[in-house]
Amino acid sequence: MSPRVVVNIILLRLLFGCFQVELRAEDITTSDGHVFKNASVIKLETDGVVIKHDGGTKRLAWTELPTPLQRRYQAEARRQKEAEVQKLKQDLARAEAEAAKLTQSEAKPKNEDGPPAVAPVESPVLTPAAVRTPAPVKPATVDRPSLKIDEVVDTADLIEEFKVDSAAANVRCKKQTFRIKGVVERFETKLFLRKYDVVLKSPEKFLRVVLRFDYPDEYKTIYTIQKGQKLVGHPAANKEVAMMTVGDSVLFQGTCKGLQDEEIIFTGCKRVR
Repeated sequence: MSPRVVVNIILLRLLFGCFQVELRAEDITTSDGHVFKNASVIKLETDGVVIKHDGGTKRLAWTELPTPLQRRYQAEARRQKEAEVQKLKQDLARAEAEAAKLTQSEAKPKNEDGPPAVAPVESPVLTPAAVRTPAPVKPATVDRPSLKIDEVVDTADLIEEFKVDSAAANVRCKKQTFRIKGVVERFETKLFLRKYDVVLKSPEKFLRVVLRFDYPDEYKTIYTIQKGQKLVGHPAANKEVAMMTVGDSVLFQGTCKGLQDEEIIFTGCKRVR
């Protein structure tokens, strides 16, 4: 790699770099009351942080964090940025020195006694039979029709669609009501909101499907038992009803809200099977 290319790479890192870190684990309560257990910051970004917690990973904006955590993490980000800038300055100075030496070397006259130039080799002319027919191009996701209410999409297929082309997948899926099939990975209850989330198992580490439910009118509360493995509700006093269990293969219907912070969100969900 030439020194000039190295200089360009260093400048790009200086402008657009973010930091992979892992700070000590602690419970983090966001401004809307959501609690992330044993959370540790694994990435510091310009507009927030990415945390790893007992339930997986989550990107949080600075405004979602309590003020003391904002100050602590932003101070850590500044410290690391300053250290990175110093290192990049050293790398840049080294690369510029190498580029200057290369420029001086290129300016020297060529040795006339060197070996004779090699004659260029002509490329063979290909006959029509020798020309390989290009493979058919798979139609883009954006050309596919929008999903219908009775269509069933597997979780893995939906995630792959958003992974390959999230913009086209949003055009096809966003604001559409259809059915999603998958396996329950965990539950996330919402304090004081009469809502809960069902997260489906995903083949991707940082991309998941989240189904958002409202409490049925007759239910007073919904919560998890057995260390979060089972979701139960109370439609009446002293009556506990089992709703779902982690590992269940299920079929849901909901309205897709598209990709939001590495989550494919569905609202107004109901269980079909």
